[in-house]
Amino acid sequence: MIILAHDGSIYGDWVARYALRFAADEADRKLLVLHVLDGKINPDLAAAKLAKIEEVCQQAEVECLTRLLPLGKTVHRSLRQAIPHDPEALLVCGTRVKANKRSFLSGSVAEQLLRMHQCPVLALRVVQPGLLGNPHELLVPLAGHLGGFSRIWPVFRRLAAHLRLVHLFRAVAINPLLQNRLTPARKQTLRQIGQAHLSKISAELEELLPERPFRLHQNIVITTEWPHEIMTLASRLKVQMLLLGVSERSLAHRIFHSAGIEQILRETPCDIGIYRGP
Repeated sequence: MIILAHDGSIYGDWVARYALRFAADEADRKLLVLHVLDGKINPDLAAAKLAKIEEVCQQAEVECLTRLLPLGKTVHRSLRQAIPHDPEALLVCGTRVKANKRSFLSGSVAEQLLRMHQCPVLALRVVQPGLLGNPHELLVPLAGHLGGFSRIWPVFRRLAAHLRLVHLFRAVAINPLLQNRLTPARKQTLRQIGQAHLSKISAELEELLPERPFRLHQNIVITTEWPHEIMTLASRLKVQMLLLGVSERSLAHRIFHSAGIEQILRETPCDIGIYRGP
């Protein structure tokens, strides 16, 4: 089952296109749509939005369940109480910059939902609504600490059937202070580490999708600015979507990593899906 947290905005409608497309490919063809009545959207307008989603689902032969939720202590807590504990489900929500704020994810409801463990979560920033939630070319930046492709699989498998080209990208980050002292031998070692990681991921993907419908490319770079490298590659390849993980590691790592994610969210030329890593 696919679960959609809809905020009642037109942006929420763009995010809903991804959720609907995912639901149409699910075995049970079910979409649960949740909206919290937090006072920001007129309840009649919210009900009309959900009714429109129900209509589109009916046309796509997707079973749609909609719920207008009363506001509890917070929007996040209200949603969590309505989200089932189901590791096979996928929660889809949106993330966008708020008024008078520069951050897309930090401090948002989406960030709080990404921390929960009731089901896998995908937070989307949609910058190309014309894609209608159906990207064909995907860039997947991978960090060395991720356990493997199984961490990405709940999201990736719902994109895979419609993909034509997937770029696996490993940015091997180094300390800027050490950049000028990096010997050719050390660079080669770092590239080999990156290649070994991508080869492992590719092998896992081959096992999960032995007859994959898309071509797979690998890209490795040694860099002091991994967000810049991701954006440069996304622009050069003209990909339609980025799939990027967030981490639950140490506080220092989260702060550093989150700053990079915020930079990518601000500057992205394409849609971005943020999923929770280990």
